[in-house]
Amino acid sequence: MAAEPEPPALAEGRILVPGSSRQLAVYGLFPPPPGRQRTAGAGSRVFAAKAREPELLWISFDELCAPGTFREDYSLLASEAELWVIDGVPAPDPSDAGPRAEAWELFAAALAAAAARGTTLFVAGTAPLDWAAASMSADDPRLRSALAEAARLLAQLKRVESDETVAVEGVSGS
Repeated sequence: MAAEPEPPALAEGRILVPGSSRQLAVYGLFPPPPGRQRTAGAGSRVFAAKAREPELLWISFDELCAPGTFREDYSLLASEAELWVIDGVPAPDPSDAGPRAEAWELFAAALAAAAARGTTLFVAGTAPLDWAAASMSADDPRLRSALAEAARLLAQLKRVESDETVAVEGVSGS
């Protein structure tokens, strides 16, 4: 019996730490002013996006992964924009529990939906973002699974971990 093929991973985009305006600007992305906030309806949720255009969804981690979101909501959200920017992503912590652990499960579900659609993704966070290391140390099996899946989905994205080492380069979808 043949093994099932591995689900798609995200192939286009970047992981940016500290996720500064300067890092984003290299890729033609500029933090939207508060006046550009829009709603993005998807299934059971209405997301408050920082920006929503036909080709762009810019949303915070806390909004994307808010309690009450269903995995199916992400498939609908992914169908609306080919480029996502998720900012305010916290450093994964192996001791995350309760709502924060649930947020990581939702984050992994959102990433899976984006990967299935071939979305270009920029993940911006202020602290080191090492989902694989956090997953290996997590005691909670659900958290361990969610962080490991996030690590798998994001493994192909290049990391830019310093504001000083930003180099101008082309990225599909930017």
